[in-house]
Amino acid sequence: PKGPFFAPSKRGAHRMDCIKDQIQQHSIVTTYGLEDIKDVDYFYEECGIKIVTLAPELPGVEQYETIQTLKKHGIVVSMGHTNATLQEGIQAVQNGACLITHLFNAMRPFHHREPGLLGLLSMYPPSSQEQDKVNKRDRPPHELFYSIIADGLHSHPTTIQMAYNLSQNVILVTDGIAAMGLHDGEHSLGEEDVIVLNGKATIRGTDTLAGSVASMDSCIRSFQKFTNCSVYEAIKAATENPANVLGLGKELGMIKVGRRADFVILDQELKVRRTIIAGNVVYENN
Repeated sequence: PKGPFFAPSKRGAHRMDCIKDQIQQHSIVTTYGLEDIKDVDYFYEECGIKIVTLAPELPGVEQYETIQTLKKHGIVVSMGHTNATLQEGIQAVQNGACLITHLFNAMRPFHHREPGLLGLLSMYPPSSQEQDKVNKRDRPPHELFYSIIADGLHSHPTTIQMAYNLSQNVILVTDGIAAMGLHDGEHSLGEEDVIVLNGKATIRGTDTLAGSVASMDSCIRSFQKFTNCSVYEAIKAATENPANVLGLGKELGMIKVGRRADFVILDQELKVRRTIIAGNVVYENN
């Protein structure tokens, strides 16, 4: 789930009355589970949740204990919709957070005196690169990744290139809403009215972005263009990297014997030609 543990000032298109501005183990369980649940460990094992986005700076003495608990139960903790400082981000990473949700969007902007979560990318570069930049005792026992919406609207192409230059631990996300693939016009996002015009979705009457209508293959093409990375690296950001972060690297993310027969076949222009699920062709573009 993405939320509802967000900084109110960074809620984006999310309704204010749905935001919870404190983090505690009890509120995590009651939000995603049952009010009267007694076996918390059983809840975490059976809830089916793989990832939670939260703002690590929210008040509550148990906030970092909550991150530790989620990580212990195999749930990925991502920092997002947050006003966290760099130091608050460092504490979250040291306690188990391993991802930043849609970098640059709905987070504290970069400032030369307070870089915010962006500063984490230079502090925790990919472990296979530039090891000398990070003291090993300061490196958490997990990689730090960040997701980014490479539609050219949520972040400027140069900004995306800058992030990629800092760290190649990138995951492409669409932040897609139900209007993806549909025509321009009036749509909805929960109870909010959304206007889609020229591929840009906003809350009616505002300039607030309401997710995206960009497809994943278009984000791959844009990301490759913005960063001038290889086609392999662009596709890896949409396949292998997210699979590894979710702990599914032995099942998904690569074409390899023993892994799921789920494929998307792209042409030389990186446009979808065929989709195969469990070995069966479910889509074909002739």
